Amino acid sequence: MPARYEGMRMQPADERSYDPIAELVKINPVPSMIMDLSSLAVSVVNEAAARMLGYSETDLLGRKITELVPEEDIAAVLHASEEPAPEGETKWRCTTRAGKTIYLKLKYRDTAHRGKPARFIVVVDSSPTPFK
Repeated sequence: MPARYEGMRMQPADERSYDPIAELVKINPVPSMIMDLSSLAVSVVNEAAARMLGYSETDLLGRKITELVPEEDIAAVLHASEEPAPEGETKWRCTTRAGKTIYLKLKYRDTAHRGKPARFIVVVDSSPTPFK
């Protein structure tokens, strides 16, 4: 989105469409996304996260988190999404578009995005093998 500087504050060209949380995710060099907690769908994702999973950003938008984890992990992911903790750390396994399993250490913080409960997720570390 084009923006202009006014004094020390950056102003979006169109204030009505400016989404500061989405902007934060997009410019973050670390794989990051926002998950809508009511639908468990990815509502914002950055290029680093999409590349890590082998998708385009567009392919991931609207995709449910449960579609990105191995089937045997779905119950644990559903349980974690219902926890009221405002922030925390967790480990997940994800399945890439190519079908490979990767292991992720995540940090998250619950927030609101576009007026809905959401979870801001950042990948702290990733590995092709389980963490010890």
